[in-house]
This record gives sequence, structure tokens and C-alpha cells, in this order.
Amino acid sequence: MKVRLWTIQNEQGWNELQTKGIYTGKKEFITPEFILGYDWLRAQMEQRIGKSKNPEQYPVWAWYQSIDDKRKKPDLRTSGHLPSGEVGYRIEFEKDEKEILLSDFVLWHWSLCYHDYIADSEEEAISFDEEKERKNIRGFLSGHLEELSSSFQTKIKKSWEKIFDMNFDLEYYTDSYHEKKIQATFWELKKQEIIKVDKFIAR
Repeated sequence: MKVRLWTIQNEQGWNELQTKGIYTGKKEFITPEFILGYDWLRAQMEQRIGKSKNPEQYPVWAWYQSIDDKRKKPDLRTSGHLPSGEVGYRIEFEKDEKEILLSDFVLWHWSLCYHDYIADSEEEAISFDEEKERKNIRGFLSGHLEELSSSFQTKIKKSWEKIFDMNFDLEYYTDSYHEKKIQATFWELKKQEIIKVDKFIAR
């Protein structure tokens, strides 16, 4: 089954797509402190949708639901898509659902930035915080995850897999499926998959 998606690209991404007929994600554009989250996601993609053609490839990002299930397409009247004043392209396209991995945009930040545990309940969250205190760990684990024991790291990273469960809805963490911001990652965007392109100036 085909899935409708939207990606926002700058001039460089758009030109690559036009000249090469294909666009792929690259490590050089990733902020160094986010590499741990990206590498974890890349490994999850390999398990769930298959390996990329090139081992150096990183995810390409798109929106499945940019606001909620009634407002899926990114609204170009809002800011935050690209740096203000920059030329951008909202590219609407379709991919086979087997080629994409959907994830909760809000929960993704636990693996990207916080490096912390995603609990199943408030009770479990409290229990995990108590465990952190016993280990002399306070606050989010950003930048410190790899200093912890391998078993503790494994426990935390396993909890991140909840970002792929579109029905996971825990108060203070995320929203119901109908209200979620849902992103899609995949290995490559092909020129022939494009349906429509809207050029814009970022606000």
C-alpha cells in the first residue's frame, strides 16, 4: 500500500534530487550531539524495513501527520520548517508502506536529546527515577548514557522502541494517535515518487 508523505528540503536537497534523481540522508548534516539517537534509529530501520543500499546512508525525514490526523500536510504559513528567509520546498510524494518507519515526533526526543527512559506508566516512571537516584544519576542522561552499565543502557534503549507504537498514549509523554505528530523515515527519496512541489520562503 502507498502512503502519502511530505518532506521539507532546502535548495541543496532539492538540487540533489533534481540532478541525481534521488536524495539520501548524510551524516555530515547531523549535529554531533545527536549522533547517538540517529545511529540508534538507523539500526531500528535496518531491523524493521531493511538495510540501505549504502552503509553510509542516514534517514531521510518526512511528515505523515505534521499536526494531527486532520492536518497532515505541513503548513507553510508557520515558522520552524527552515531558518527564516531561506528558500525551501515542500515535496509531496508517495512511498510503499514497507519502505518507511513511522515514529512519534514527541517521543523521538527521548532518544535524540534526553537519552532517558520511556516508561509504560506513571508508577514505572517513578520507579525508574528512584533507580537513577540509587545510581547517583539526576535529570536527563543527555551525553552521559554511554557512561552507564551496558545492562542499564540496554534497558533504556529498549524503552525507546515505544516511539514506533502509534497507539502508545501516556499522559505527560505523548498524545493519542489522532492527535500525534507522526514522522516517517526512509532511506531514499526518488524523483519519480514526487506528486507535487511547493516552493516557499521560510518564516
